[in-house]
Amino acid sequence: MGLFSRSSEPPTKDQFAKQFVAAVRRAGEKRKIVYDSQGFLLTTADEPPRRMFLGNIYAEYCSADKEHREKALSRFVRSWFVAEKSIPEEFEDASHDLLPAVRERAYFELAALMMELEGGKQSDIPYQPIGDNLAVALVYDLPDAMQTIPQPRLDQWGVTLYEALEVARQNLTKLPHAFIGPEEGEGVYMSVTNDNYDACRLLLLDTIRQFHVKGDPVAMIPNRDTLIVTGEDDVDGIRMMAALAKDALQKPRPMSGLALRLDGDEWVSWMPPASHPSYDELHNLQIRARGQHYHEQKQLLDKLHGKKGLDIFTASFTAMQDASTGKIWTYCVWGKGIHSLLPRVDKLAFLEKDQQPLLVDWERAEEVVGDLMEEVDMYPVRYRAMEYPTEAQLQAMRDL
Repeated sequence: MGLFSRSSEPPTKDQFAKQFVAAVRRAGEKRKIVYDSQGFLLTTADEPPRRMFLGNIYAEYCSADKEHREKALSRFVRSWFVAEKSIPEEFEDASHDLLPAVRERAYFELAALMMELEGGKQSDIPYQPIGDNLAVALVYDLPDAMQTIPQPRLDQWGVTLYEALEVARQNLTKLPHAFIGPEEGEGVYMSVTNDNYDACRLLLLDTIRQFHVKGDPVAMIPNRDTLIVTGEDDVDGIRMMAALAKDALQKPRPMSGLALRLDGDEWVSWMPPASHPSYDELHNLQIRARGQHYHEQKQLLDKLHGKKGLDIFTASFTAMQDASTGKIWTYCVWGKGIHSLLPRVDKLAFLEKDQQPLLVDWERAEEVVGDLMEEVDMYPVRYRAMEYPTEAQLQAMRDL
């Protein structure tokens, strides 16, 4: 028998965690390992702790064919020990194995919140934003895993993140890569190298500029192994990109449901106009992505505020569907007498006891009570609201 049952039915999350721990024990792990079922992660009890989030590897294990699951598990076990591998102390020795890692910005920001919650420490993983929702960090590429490079290591090497990423980008260009696309005319292109760096090929601007697309290149990265590129003015291409992204988001290691447009040498966040045939599909993917990030952020902030004894209301990001039009919109509650952290939504619901809520478009509310909302330095963005609008301000919003 292998490490898991040969049944085609995958284990539950708790079963997977238990059996994964047993597997790393057999591979030589001696430290105490603590399983957090709510966060679905494993942490060693030493300092600094070894931490592994199980969500991605569990999804990848469950999606694999039965005969390939044990092979996948062996790879996951090897990745557990990646922190034990030695990274060269000199930049020149390490530089040949450095690569960029494109992830959702929330990946880094939520991990930083988790670190603060667990140990009061600030994250030391530097990154560069890409658009509003993505980011690129630096990794040391190993045969079985990637090891993220923290700021102290860059300091030791005597290089900046920008300098190291330039080297990493050059290394990425040297890796074999494969794109599929139209043989004639404009259309949709996909990176299909399947080496865990397809998302990072968003950075290969010279390659992307060679694609035959209508208008500026537009891209989506729905998971780590899927990069989709088409043209901003290609209606059919945008429709196909949205459909491919929706499907790819259901696969292991999902990333972003948001689109980017290449503007000069920079990727910027992009949505087509509301009249575009694919607007609703892309808008819904965007809401799902933002909703998941806000949900995870709220859980961590609530725990962190509770630990610190802070009485702060972290408002939920809630999506609703209009029964008559089918359009999806979002709102959050701004309650009276409550120190609140508000997500960026379509509408604000002002709530007082024993009164009907007042629902106001965000932009219109901002005209009247914008001075009561202080943008907080976090991602996804939230706004601190310590005071409730006056009756005169509420009436002004009713009159808008």
